[in-house]
Amino acid sequence: MTIPDHLRRHSTRQAIDALAARFDLPNHPGMQDWEWEVADPSRLDEFIAAYEAGGLSEDERFTLMETIIQSFEDGDQAPERDPRWAHVLGLLDRNVGLHGPSIWYWSAPENDARRETFRVSLTIRDVLAKHRAWLQR
Repeated sequence: MTIPDHLRRHSTRQAIDALAARFDLPNHPGMQDWEWEVADPSRLDEFIAAYEAGGLSEDERFTLMETIIQSFEDGDQAPERDPRWAHVLGLLDRNVGLHGPSIWYWSAPENDARRETFRVSLTIRDVLAKHRAWLQR
């Protein structure tokens, strides 16, 4: 995935440590993509509630949103069939400044073939389309 340089953002060690403690999630040095490795569709309600409750730093919100998106990606049903997914798309839309990197990455805009995208890509592309000019600034 090619993300424009000005949009690059990564989960911080501090955010990972805080979220791991808050949710009692595994956290060890061998975990390369922690925010994706700990994703769990059965905990989506908990993750979304924590995101919305406030009290998280921007880095924690960014990292938690990555975990939320990956949890939908890993779920048993198509994300668009879950009403929580529409809610999460709204969170992304309202927080595009924070989640621009995630919107771009998960949209996989350089891939046209459905088999070359994520399950969440087609619906996240709607958010990307709405904000693309701003994200490409």
